[in-house]
Amino acid sequence: MEDELPLFRRFPALCAFLPRVSLGIWPTPVERLSSLERQHGLPPFYVKRDDLSSPHYGGNKVRKLEFTLADALRLGCRVVMTMGAAGSNHVLATAVHGRRLGLKTVALLFDQPCAEYVRRNLLLDARFGVRLRWASSIPLIPLAYLRERIYHLLRREKVYWLGPGGSSALGCLGYVNAGLEIAEQVERGSLPEPGLVVTAMGTHGTAAGLWVGMKLAGLGSRLVGVGVVETAYCNPFLWSRLANAVARLLKSMDPGIMIPRARPSDLLFIGDQLGRGYAYLTPEDVQAVREAHELEGLMLEGTYTGKALAAALRLGGASGGKPILFVNTYNSADLSHLIEGIDYHVLPAPFHRFFTAPWRELEEELVSLTCAGDGDNSAGAA
Repeated sequence: MEDELPLFRRFPALCAFLPRVSLGIWPTPVERLSSLERQHGLPPFYVKRDDLSSPHYGGNKVRKLEFTLADALRLGCRVVMTMGAAGSNHVLATAVHGRRLGLKTVALLFDQPCAEYVRRNLLLDARFGVRLRWASSIPLIPLAYLRERIYHLLRREKVYWLGPGGSSALGCLGYVNAGLEIAEQVERGSLPEPGLVVTAMGTHGTAAGLWVGMKLAGLGSRLVGVGVVETAYCNPFLWSRLANAVARLLKSMDPGIMIPRARPSDLLFIGDQLGRGYAYLTPEDVQAVREAHELEGLMLEGTYTGKALAAALRLGGASGGKPILFVNTYNSADLSHLIEGIDYHVLPAPFHRFFTAPWRELEEELVSLTCAGDGDNSAGAA
């Protein structure tokens, strides 16, 4: 129900404008990471467990999908078309939760470095009935999109377009709610008000929504976005543009909502964790994943959350001694049993290359680490 969310409790006028489907379990808990805190000499260090957002498939996408998939249903669409890298967690989350609602998923995928999680997510995509279409590279996505639109038009199927990461202004409302949720957890004493809130940032949706939510709640926390995508696609200017679009959407539905204009300088952007590029692991990234597992029993991955945590562990001085909150946008629901025995040849031929390419040394180290846990999990989030 809408009144379960702080967003609707605080601004009840929004209920008349915003359809929503219930996909997650809210609020996600916060926990103190005392061992990491001691290991790195940090001020109080906490994690928000958005990895636990759904037992079906968790992570940060669930919050966005509650609004975007509801919009697809409102418009009478039965097919959701989206895009991402070959191992996209967004695509898989859309497929898992879309299937719960009777929606089919079409994915336009482009190339990325080979990694074990890419193989796993592709097989899970097949398991959940995703129509996979190879676009090779980002510039070729429009051509793949046009072909698919014609295909579904001929079949008289109404298609809902969901952009990369689900990070439309509408999808970002899920993280506006998360910012309000954090404020309520501070009020209840679950954690002190953070000086810094740290999240991985790829398509900006999580960070944009969080900032708007924290401003609405009156939190004085500084938002930290850790870039995991090349700066042409991920930077404070694009982040501020999306945050302002979210604010405009809210004000269009409730003129009484007051949100300051986001400026690029409002985001503390950390871009030095990217390494060679998207999905390329770094030694610091792998070490952060290892420490999270060994010291806290926390399962992360190397493309998003490992890089975000590696940055967070260096922010003790920047927080001015105030607590740090790390947002875990990973999925911790173990779906590996669903792909046992699936042959990669069920995938379209262009995707076979990910199953014949060699692993990199750092990937093998990270895979051995995750397999040492309670289950082999799927990749993280944008």
